Amino acid sequence: MKLSPFRFAIVVVITSLLWGCDSQDQNLGLNADEESSSEVSNQNAAPNILVIIADDLGVEQLAAFGIGTQPASTPNLDRLAQQGMSFSNVWAQPICSPTRATLLTGRYGFRTGIGSATPERVAGEYPEINRSDSDEPELSFFEGATDKPVEIYEDLGPVFQTFRSFYINDGLLNGPPFPSAYGLKLNELGLPALLKNSNSEYSTAALGKWHLGDNRNGWLQHPSNVGFDYFSINMLNQPESYFTWFENVNGLIEKRTGYTPEQKVDDAISWVGSQGNDKPWLLWLAFNLPHYPHHVPEVEGLNSSEIEASDPRAALDVMTARLDQEIGRLLAGIDEETLENTIVVLIGDNGTTGEANDPPFHPERGKFTLYEGGVRVPLIITGPGIPQGEQSSVMVNSTDLFATLIELSGNEVPESLEHDSVSLAPYFANPAASSVRDFIYADTFYEGSGFEEGVFAIRNDRYKLIRWNDHQELYDLAEDPYENSNLLLDGESEAEIAIIEGLENRVLQLRSI
Repeated sequence: MKLSPFRFAIVVVITSLLWGCDSQDQNLGLNADEESSSEVSNQNAAPNILVIIADDLGVEQLAAFGIGTQPASTPNLDRLAQQGMSFSNVWAQPICSPTRATLLTGRYGFRTGIGSATPERVAGEYPEINRSDSDEPELSFFEGATDKPVEIYEDLGPVFQTFRSFYINDGLLNGPPFPSAYGLKLNELGLPALLKNSNSEYSTAALGKWHLGDNRNGWLQHPSNVGFDYFSINMLNQPESYFTWFENVNGLIEKRTGYTPEQKVDDAISWVGSQGNDKPWLLWLAFNLPHYPHHVPEVEGLNSSEIEASDPRAALDVMTARLDQEIGRLLAGIDEETLENTIVVLIGDNGTTGEANDPPFHPERGKFTLYEGGVRVPLIITGPGIPQGEQSSVMVNSTDLFATLIELSGNEVPESLEHDSVSLAPYFANPAASSVRDFIYADTFYEGSGFEEGVFAIRNDRYKLIRWNDHQELYDLAEDPYENSNLLLDGESEAEIAIIEGLENRVLQLRSI
């Protein structure tokens, strides 16, 4: 689907600066009392861009969205939402690698081939550690790690069985759980490459989780091939441990000890501080928090001594609180003038892992599934040109950050690029604007499959269709936003058949372009 980019970012920025800002927080946004000369200076400079990705953080986990019944303690992210614009109806893919690919390219997975997590079996050379029957890594690997708490590793057995249930081919059912998934192909145009080669000549860096490399796209050098000047990343699905892990630093593997999120923020503050004011920068900061292995980290102001890592919901709340603490430390560590000219984005890569999610989402309908609990994620955007304290329920897809950030940087999406990204700039100019999108879409597949096997979800402004194999479910999200009542349990009425056909045709049209 070719979409013409919106071309009024400059107007949005000027309009917002003329409006001024109500916040008095110097670290997280513009201040209404700042001198107009500073505003004029920022108008003429391409903004810096800070993209923060939370791993396995569903929309219900943040109190700012008013959805979860037991949200984590996230004062910094609550403040960030107050000083920017948040979107409450955002779909990502139901698993991490596909969403990260959509953010980098603005393209759905059936275009890039990323429909599932990039598995370790297609990776290049990488250090290995042994795991005993108790699932604890060998003790020698943890030499140098101090005060390491208990970590509970993810049991993927039920997940693999769920994935297998999507397919009827015996070869797939009897084979590996991710039979033909790969990393992001080298011919994909990534956001960092586009920005660094634009007139603005952005400096670019990637820190944190990557999970898109394989032995076809450069493996340890893949972030460089995508367009990042500097990278210090975790290559795989999760760190070997949050307290001892392997780090890929510009293509060289290092063993690290400490606490992964804390070191990532230290790295981010250091890199931003080294950039100077000659040209803008893009920083991709992908936290592992609150992904497995679950543990109970220290959090300022929170007594977590009685919480067990084996309690997934309680542990995830503490991990999310520590994520919030580290984000607050990051923003406080960036000098005020730099932050004033920085677009800050916070997004989750998929819904909360099922056993740790909060009502109203069901524990069997979290991450890995195409239900709302698996695909609905938080999105907060702040910075120059972004209205403060606004929340919108318009339909948004994770692909949309691509066109949005390109436009806010003062650039344009190449007209020749086939993409699926819709800029969010109209909502910055008018937060009450109706949805530009008339549908949002997500899927799960292995390379070479997808809609043909029927593993997808699509919704319009009211109805949502989920299909795998010959099974399909239809929900009225206006009346039943958390999918408690499948409209097809009693058969298909003529009206429901018409709704299904309309949504199916939209998918066919999408995939044929």
